[in-house]
Amino acid sequence: MNKIAILTDSASNITENTTEGIFVVPLYVNYGNESKKDLVEITPDELFDKIDDANPSTSAPSIDDFGEKIQLIKDLGYQEIIAVAVSQTLSGTYNAMRLALEDQDLPFKLIDSKTVTMPQGLLVMYARHLINEGHTSEEIETILNNKLHDAKVYATVSDLQYLIRGGRLSKIKGLVGGALKINPILTIDENGEIGKYRSIIGKKRALNFLVDQVKADLANCNNYYLAIAYGRLQEDIAEIKEQLSELVERADLYLEGPVTAALGSHSGPSAYVVSYLKK
Repeated sequence: MNKIAILTDSASNITENTTEGIFVVPLYVNYGNESKKDLVEITPDELFDKIDDANPSTSAPSIDDFGEKIQLIKDLGYQEIIAVAVSQTLSGTYNAMRLALEDQDLPFKLIDSKTVTMPQGLLVMYARHLINEGHTSEEIETILNNKLHDAKVYATVSDLQYLIRGGRLSKIKGLVGGALKINPILTIDENGEIGKYRSIIGKKRALNFLVDQVKADLANCNNYYLAIAYGRLQEDIAEIKEQLSELVERADLYLEGPVTAALGSHSGPSAYVVSYLKK
């Protein structure tokens, strides 16, 4: 059986693990005259230290960035690639990945995850599981594409200025939200676009809504992956994690960590993200 590698981008919110055959190409975080590679040259804390003054933006990896990673994959003896990209409606990353894959000689399967952050990462981890089970790349492609609707994310922020500045939330809605202390519950729709799922008044109510929604979604599910991400401080998710403790314990895989600098440049430091993948 061919040796299969997984290629993804840093919008997946997971770190590279070449031992496990997971290869991550970073997006770029841009501010002033600097452009730094997500996860490699800039940490979330460094980003949040600059975010109010630097007005950061993000950009997709280049075709060459992906080409260099694919060459590493080849050098390590892999014979096929499963590529899982951030939603192509949110970033040019998908197209850069596609062009790089088409410009080399390894067989590949390219999947538009139609999502971003932790659910994209959970799809990557599920692909790793399927490889370990001995599935072929064709089978993995089919299974993952059929699983896209089972990957879900709910997120909220308590400070809307970063979503407004990055164009992710209209200025009018943002200003009204700020005045009324509305915490939007954001999710990803079936087209891979960020949408507002609910408007909740107050941070505590918004966090409780995240918990209740995930509990309801997974009430009758016995096999799932679960992930929780935060902005600047890990202790910010302590209450969410405690309320979801039973689901955390039962999860086939549980991931926890900060949003990357590229994601944080849009969400700001007050991000709370809960994701799952039903297996």
